[in-house]
Amino acid sequence: MTLLDNHLEQISLSSAAIAELPFPTPKIFTNALLHSHDITALIRDTEAHERALFTLGPPDQGSRPSTANIARRSTVHGLNSAGEHYTNGSRFMRSQTHVSAVATLLGGELGEQIRKEGAKEGKERGEVDVNLLLKGAEKLCGVYPIAGAPGRITSLRSRYEQLNSSIGRYEAKVSKQMAQLARMNKQKDDDEEDEDLEDEDIDDTNGHEELHVTEEDLRREDGEIRELEKKKRTLEDRVSGMERDLGGLLR
Repeated sequence: MTLLDNHLEQISLSSAAIAELPFPTPKIFTNALLHSHDITALIRDTEAHERALFTLGPPDQGSRPSTANIARRSTVHGLNSAGEHYTNGSRFMRSQTHVSAVATLLGGELGEQIRKEGAKEGKERGEVDVNLLLKGAEKLCGVYPIAGAPGRITSLRSRYEQLNSSIGRYEAKVSKQMAQLARMNKQKDDDEEDEDLEDEDIDDTNGHEELHVTEEDLRREDGEIRELEKKKRTLEDRVSGMERDLGGLLR
């Protein structure tokens, strides 16, 4: 009993010492810390996009980890019940928070349009609506300022408009030159057909009569043919150059 009495006496002395300690009176945030309040309510009146930073949006069913895997602790450190490396869902929560904040800031209609653009595949994926993306970037920079971003957005918009006008001008030139080339080819084919018909008529009417063609006529015909072929090659080279320029602009 003597040993037990010593313990009881020591406990009594410790309790008395604790009771005499000068604990501070309740402060302004005591109740806030003891109760589960919205964290943004402790700061100031917040905007919707600011509250979204502390709110998780509805995750995709396919990418959402199960509650059991997140909450359950395994007896083996670092592994869950399935034998996979255990994570407390912090990476998942961060990604969901960022998506929710951006989606809230962009708004329903603009965010939906941007998601549709990102979901395109194949050729459609290359045709990006630049104005839509720049509009979203302006909206984000209005709330989360980034040094130099507004000027960069303005420069990109003017560059995009300039490229659009250049593409339209080059497309018109290509169409015009293709039409000219088609007319030249058609004219050349028609001339050759006419010459063939004339030769046949002469053969039919004159029989074995020989055609009197001078050397000067042959040289003149050869010169005209070479001139037409030269123009054709020049137009083909210009069309190829225009196509390369259009390819560079689109890239």
